[in-house]
Amino acid sequence: MNLAQKSATACLLAIATHRCSAQTTTTPAQISAAPKSTTTIPALPTSPFNRTTVLLDPAHGGSDSGSRISDSILEKDITMSLAFKLRSLLAARGFTVVMTRDSDAATQADTPNPLRLDDRAGIANRAHPVACLLLHATAAGNGVHIYRSELEPIPNEVNETPWLTAQAAWVTQSEKLQKLLGQALTRARVPLVLSRASVRPVDSLTCPALVVELAPKGSDSSSLTDERYQQHVAGAIAAALVFWQNQAQPPVRLAPVPTPSTPKKGAQP
Repeated sequence: MNLAQKSATACLLAIATHRCSAQTTTTPAQISAAPKSTTTIPALPTSPFNRTTVLLDPAHGGSDSGSRISDSILEKDITMSLAFKLRSLLAARGFTVVMTRDSDAATQADTPNPLRLDDRAGIANRAHPVACLLLHATAAGNGVHIYRSELEPIPNEVNETPWLTAQAAWVTQSEKLQKLLGQALTRARVPLVLSRASVRPVDSLTCPALVVELAPKGSDSSSLTDERYQQHVAGAIAAALVFWQNQAQPPVRLAPVPTPSTPKKGAQP
């Protein structure tokens, strides 16, 4: 016996004892037919994504020498040298290479103003590269250390994303790129460290982005200036990026969630 039949039987019994009262019964079909309130955030076109563009950011420059590897070796010089080798190898493979600096000056375009970290991020984000590599050097450890952002990944890119967490939607892609570069360097027999570190300005980048830190080949820090060593590392990275350009996928971009308006006092509902 369904809900409607049970209700009719109860009413007949109540009539016999003069206790029947009018009732309204909602059936399961009516309940399921009731409209449901849902909010859908519309998807926007994906961000521009240039699969043949790579952004290289040789850290430091100008008065900012970075770490002092030795009395005669400065980090800014190592990063610039490695960037030039990477640019040459990538260009030979059909990539357009954008560099945040291509000299020791490290100034904003056509101005004497120093190139700030946010300026470097802006250059990268306007290029919409398939990969962004922030190049650093250190006397500690061996081989190559590759870091991705410490931000927790989010599944979608929201339009008007906060500057300091813009990388969150791209962390998943950055992690995949990190693994691919790691595999290439391992095959090249280069000692490797994969980790996470929010080295500025990586958290503000809207592209697959990594910090690539070159460490000595062995115990001698002067090996950082070894042209063959730098070329070997650059060759492994460039080869990996050839595979990466067709694997990378930009995240789905969503419109901002609308903020409910607060009704004015005295307004009729």
